[in-house]
Amino acid sequence: MTCTDQIAKARAVVAKILEVEPAEINDHADFRADLDADSLQLAEIGAALEDELGLETEAPPGTFAEIRDLLAAEAAA
Repeated sequence: MTCTDQIAKARAVVAKILEVEPAEINDHADFRADLDADSLQLAEIGAALEDELGLETEAPPGTFAEIRDLLAAEAAA
């Protein structure tokens, strides 16, 4: 899976958990402030990213830009 494919999959995962359309998730939207995510949803996002993409995070990401950057770093490694 390419990095672009992983980013699209991650966006779909986040959208499903937050119950929004993928297009609503821009890189700099704050999950909590802009998309009304609660702490349980943030934890779900972290777990889903690990399960579906093998992406391990120290703490649940707060923006999609954080996820994108982690995926890009992983692809470059």
